[in-house]
Amino acid sequence: MLRDWFIFALVLLASGVLSAGTLIVLMARTLLRPTRMTDGKATWVLKRLSPGDLKLNFEDVKFQVRDEQTGKPLTISAWWIPANAGVTATRTILLIHGYADAKVGAIAWAPTLNALGWNILAIDLRAHGHSGGALSTAGYWERHDVTQVINQFRTMRGRETETFAIFGISLGAAVAVATAAMREDIDGLILESPFADYRPAVAAHGRMRGLPGGWMRDAAIRLAEWLSGADFRAVRPQDLLTKLSCPVMIVHAAADPFIPPEDAAAMAETIQARRRAGDVLWSVPEAGHVLGLAAVGPDEYRRRVATFLEVVAAAGSRSSAEAVRAG
Repeated sequence: MLRDWFIFALVLLASGVLSAGTLIVLMARTLLRPTRMTDGKATWVLKRLSPGDLKLNFEDVKFQVRDEQTGKPLTISAWWIPANAGVTATRTILLIHGYADAKVGAIAWAPTLNALGWNILAIDLRAHGHSGGALSTAGYWERHDVTQVINQFRTMRGRETETFAIFGISLGAAVAVATAAMREDIDGLILESPFADYRPAVAAHGRMRGLPGGWMRDAAIRLAEWLSGADFRAVRPQDLLTKLSCPVMIVHAAADPFIPPEDAAAMAETIQARRRAGDVLWSVPEAGHVLGLAAVGPDEYRRRVATFLEVVAAAGSRSSAEAVRAG
């Protein structure tokens, strides 16, 4: 009888271990492999397929970059949205979407930026939209893709990119910071609903979905890092922001369920510690995740962004003039 109970206990233990292991693997896979924003999903959810549906002129662009994770070629899909027909604007902003989204989602901000006289290059990150790649890595490998895209595009369109800024949304904000930390030619960053650290953001998201936390969540994150060869701590926006010399604007959604309060506080402290006159920290009351624009309306949002981008444009003009003198 005792032997039967012992076998039963072992079976229960093995089943529990197997279930926990399976759940950890599934959680790690979810982190690394976001659901793609397909054309069908965009049509159903966003009611649009391209900038043309927002009455914006655009051009499809493809970039071939070297995947630093695998060493193989990787295709990055993009849209080029010029500021004004027949007029060459010298200011371009790179628009980077969030997790499980795509450039078709990010162009919700395009009319605002376009109306301010900025060209827009909207991209699909690896493992998103129409770009290649299978794994999303919190900005670790993405930063290498994006910096190659910038290099290629500035070579293609030197005149239009004399001033160059990045607008990153959620995960795209982390990618924007990580990319800017690798370069010296980014004139400004706008970060919409950024997280300070990927791990607390994952924890908050997991709680909302009813997923296990604690050691199981931590194990899933470590497994995701091992499977992708990424180090999520190496691209913490909170740390990398201190290394940037360009002005930064943070649009914080005060009612954001995905960004823990301590994360928002950490980003605020980092911005304040930078002590740069051009930096902006804007907390939008009652706004949900990436919903600052919807919360305050297009006019107020445009006014706030315009004021910041004037500083960026001025800095970009000074940098261009100094480069010409140095040349």
